[in-house]
Amino acid sequence: MSLTVAEKYNLRIFLVTIYGPQANDWPVNDEMFNLTYKLLSESKKCSDVMDLVPRPMPIGANPAKWLAKEVRSMILRKIKERKGHYAICVKSTSLRMKTEFNLKAAGL
Repeated sequence: MSLTVAEKYNLRIFLVTIYGPQANDWPVNDEMFNLTYKLLSESKKCSDVMDLVPRPMPIGANPAKWLAKEVRSMILRKIKERKGHYAICVKSTSLRMKTEFNLKAAGL
């Protein structure tokens, strides 16, 4: 399966957003698409776990009420169909995979 011109354009925009201007020099092909898919899959795993992280407790809040509210919020975040990823998850995953992208861009 070959990428269309529009798909290549969108993939390049995404990679430049994540990795900066150096991604303009990277080839945009099926292999780079597959690596980007892997990045997003890994980021989703992180985002799924982030749904379970309690948010900060406001100053002066009742700890028992705050904890009960956080448990409800965690459950709601977990059951809703989230379409996005947490930015921190995309950033950390992209940093971890940067070498893979550079090697793929170099044809290795």
